[in-house]
Amino acid sequence: MKTIAINQYGSADEFTMVDMPTTEPQADEVQVAIHAFSLNPMDIAGRMGALSSPFTDLWAFPLVLGWDFAGVITKMGKAVTGFNIGDAVFGSAAPAHAANNGTYGEFITVNTKELAHLPAGLSFDQTAALPIAGLTAYYGMKHNLKLQSGQKILVQGGAGGVGLFAIQIAKAFGAYVATTASANHRDLLTRLGADEVIDYHETDPAAVLHDYDAVFLTPLVILILVSRS
Repeated sequence: MKTIAINQYGSADEFTMVDMPTTEPQADEVQVAIHAFSLNPMDIAGRMGALSSPFTDLWAFPLVLGWDFAGVITKMGKAVTGFNIGDAVFGSAAPAHAANNGTYGEFITVNTKELAHLPAGLSFDQTAALPIAGLTAYYGMKHNLKLQSGQKILVQGGAGGVGLFAIQIAKAFGAYVATTASANHRDLLTRLGADEVIDYHETDPAAVLHDYDAVFLTPLVILILVSRS
C-alpha cells in the first residue's frame, strides 16, 4: 500500500511516499480503506520525535504516523461482530500502533473498540476529525469536571479542535459557557452555543468573569503555554 511516511524525526519536509505491505487483521480486528484522516497536536509531536513510551514502543523507520481516520471496512477478523465488510466507519488507531499501521496510508488495521459506524448526514472528512478531539472534550466534561446543568464554565481556546467540541458538549450538559477566541471566531462560536465570547487580544478573562465553577484548558492552549515557557 502507498503511505506517507518519515525516515527520521524532524519538520514536515521529512514526509515522503513509501510503499509498505498492507496490514492484515487479527481475529478481533478489521482492515479499513482510509478515505480521510485528521491531524492532531500529537501527530506533530510524533513527527518531531517529542513522544515517548508507550506511543513509540512499536515504532521504527520508515514510520507511518496518524491516529484519527474514516473509511470503509475491507476485511474482518473471525471474532468481529457488529460490523460488516463495506460498512462506512470512523475511529482512532491504538495509541501505540505499529510503525506501518498509522492513518497516513491507504489501509489501517484496528480493533473495533474505538470504531463506530459513520453517522447519517456526516462525511468521511467530518467524522475523521471527531475521535481524539471529541473524546478529549467529552471525557473532560463528563469525567474530569463532572459538569452539571446550571454550572458556569470557561473554555479556553474555544476555536481549536477540542474547544469546538467542548463548547457544544458543555451546552448539551446545560452549562453556561464562556470562551476565549479571536474576534473573527465570535460568530462561529456563538452559533455553536457559546453564551459569551471573550477576545483575549483585548480583554483578560479574569477581569470580566467571576463565580465560575470550572475552567477547561484545551490541549492547544497547553501546547502554546509549554512552547512559551
